[in-house]
Amino acid sequence: MSAVISPEKLYHDYRDKVEGYIYSHVQNEQDRQDLAQQVFLKATAALHSYDPTRGAVGTWLYSITRNVVADHYRAKSREPIPLDPAEAAIPDEAVARILTREMLDALAGALEQLPERERNIVIWRFYHGISPQEIAEKTGISYANVRFLQHSALNKLRDWLTDTELF
Repeated sequence: MSAVISPEKLYHDYRDKVEGYIYSHVQNEQDRQDLAQQVFLKATAALHSYDPTRGAVGTWLYSITRNVVADHYRAKSREPIPLDPAEAAIPDEAVARILTREMLDALAGALEQLPERERNIVIWRFYHGISPQEIAEKTGISYANVRFLQHSALNKLRDWLTDTELF
């Protein structure tokens, strides 16, 4: 059973909520705008399949939004990291090892500055590859709080590491 809801009403009623979710998860303004458009394009294309007996239209649209953001990050993680041509021509392997060691030391120092809970979440998430949901289950912290702490920690790390000349 599909509900009759117009794409215009869907956009009017949920634009702010969709954009708010995307804006809280994506840093780049252009990406934010593109993702919001993708959400409403996908929702409009799938509107015929919305079944109100399975949940509210907001829940359905939230699922689409969450999936679009997740797809965005999956695609980003597969993009090759562009190298500066000057950095690509490292003349000596030993220099590369020293630079890598200095970068790791800087990262370790920045991690030590984080509160223990944030540091543990970053290590579990990015070193051990544990999902935020699994971290939430293991620690008893809510999934939303795990995501918030991860976001906060990464922002702090980014700020601290951009102050070094290694990053």
